Amino acid sequence: MSTLHLIRQSAFTSNDFAQCLSVLDHQDSVVLMDDGCYNLKHSLMDSLIKRVGGSVNINIIASHAQARAIEIITAVNTIEISDVVELTFTHNKVITWQ
Repeated sequence: MSTLHLIRQSAFTSNDFAQCLSVLDHQDSVVLMDDGCYNLKHSLMDSLIKRVGGSVNINIIASHAQARAIEIITAVNTIEISDVVELTFTHNKVITWQ
């Protein structure tokens, strides 16, 4: 059973991202949105990328990252807000971390 994890908080100010990573499964997807985009610069993101080895789909909403002047790394897929709707239909459940 796959889960879509919507990350809306920065790991620099909240432990939501760390909690998300503790329950992340190999079929899950992650979407960084709002201040969750700042997690690209957090050390937890490095450990996530190394740990998943491509089995977890990591996405970031391009306009949210651009609004925060965050450079998007190649290990993360850029998507639009409209793509989040499609992702909700391709996963069994959705968890919003805020």
